Amino acid sequence: MNIEEISAKLSWLPPSVSRFIEKRMKKIPSVKKMIDAENEKTMQVLEHSSKPYANKFEKHYALPSSGISRDRILDEIKTMSDLESGRWKDGYVSGGIYHGDNEHIEFLNKVYALQSQSNPLHSDLFPSASKFEAEVISMVANMHGKGTFDHNKNVCGAITSGGTESILCAMKSYRDRAREERGITEPEMVMPLTAHAAFDKAAQYFGIKQVKIPFTADYTVDVKAVKRAINNNTIVIVGSAPSFPHGTFDDIKALSDLALKNKIGFHTDCCLGGFVVPFAEKLGYNVPVVDFRLPGVTSMSVDTHKYGYAAKGTSVVLYRDEELRSHQFFTSTDWPGGLYFSPTLAGSRPGALSASCWAALLSMGEEGYLRATKSILETADKIKAGIKEIPEIKILGNPVWILAFASDTINIYEVLDQMGKKNWNLNGLHKPACFHIALTLRHTQPGVAERFLRDLKESVAHVKANPGSKEGLAPVYGLASSLPFRGIISDILKKYLDVIYKV
Repeated sequence: MNIEEISAKLSWLPPSVSRFIEKRMKKIPSVKKMIDAENEKTMQVLEHSSKPYANKFEKHYALPSSGISRDRILDEIKTMSDLESGRWKDGYVSGGIYHGDNEHIEFLNKVYALQSQSNPLHSDLFPSASKFEAEVISMVANMHGKGTFDHNKNVCGAITSGGTESILCAMKSYRDRAREERGITEPEMVMPLTAHAAFDKAAQYFGIKQVKIPFTADYTVDVKAVKRAINNNTIVIVGSAPSFPHGTFDDIKALSDLALKNKIGFHTDCCLGGFVVPFAEKLGYNVPVVDFRLPGVTSMSVDTHKYGYAAKGTSVVLYRDEELRSHQFFTSTDWPGGLYFSPTLAGSRPGALSASCWAALLSMGEEGYLRATKSILETADKIKAGIKEIPEIKILGNPVWILAFASDTINIYEVLDQMGKKNWNLNGLHKPACFHIALTLRHTQPGVAERFLRDLKESVAHVKANPGSKEGLAPVYGLASSLPFRGIISDILKKYLDVIYKV
């Protein structure tokens, strides 16, 4: 019996029982041998896909005895850059590169070069960093309701390295506030099953129990189940606007009302939507209010390095007031090295990224973001219409511009593999089995949407005619989607990280 057959027989078990059985099974020599064989097979596939330069460039295991010429180093970097840029420049990649225009990139690179030595940790030495960051935070806060009512006038925030750090900072703030003000020592967060994995990371890092709520038929969180899950240890409720997997919007207003009524925090994860939703609303699209105009919203995460078109990696975490934000800050007052304080998880940070973020927002302006949002949403509408002509494929839920595709009749992961052979880099998902495309400005280029639909039709036709492929990543995705033993999948992912750091 192989892993897939074991999975099928035990898939009905609850997770806690599956974990218990898994631990026992790992101690049985024959089962351990089978698991190791599956891991080895999976690693061969993953290593092949992640190490394309294995035999193309010289490997450096230690410092060279004398320095290599800068021209040679630059040539090698350029060669790799040229090999990698074709897919995203031509619009074959889901998300990843959100702007990608050469002039925009060159402009941000010039800004970065001018500020390459800046470090916000040393605000006395680089006061420009404070200007850039404060103004970015203010611009983003004003996009999301700051000042619309008297109780919104104190909305504030901080610059982080990305959406994950924004979420980590917010969850730490809720944990520390609840401990200080309410004496909660066993904190819980109530969150959608579809919420970003960064909340899982925050729970693991900061000792917060997760209460995960399933989604309904429209792929949004079950609000009634959220209400039942709230208890005396609940410190925060989470909602996505939109969610990463399916691009759907949780009912932020209903969740905000629940948080307000129960006097607990509410975090809108708007990492993906932060620079789309405000402008979609102004363009007249049917998008919900998800920000500080809702009185129960107490924090938000908004990624400037996605649809804000800043360089990777910057994000903004917003708070309703400075009191809540203060729980994010770190201070050390009795260190022999002097007084130490920092606003986020990092100490030293690249001020050049904050400067280029500031420059991106100013150069785009409201008009630029409106134009970009209109192009992306029109492209999404075109693809949605085209999907109706492929009966084997369906779009999950009611998304706006992040579209997840599933099928009731064919193996969707085999379709994903076929799209990969046509040069597409898309996101494979599970629970349910599907894949998605996060549409960006790269996809608004002439002919890209039509090419996507044409390639998708051809991929579906190929899978219908040739089902049951054992090649590519389809078996890996299938295993990850169906196996009840999540520890085995975790082991595979850790081994994959080992591969990534292998010279």
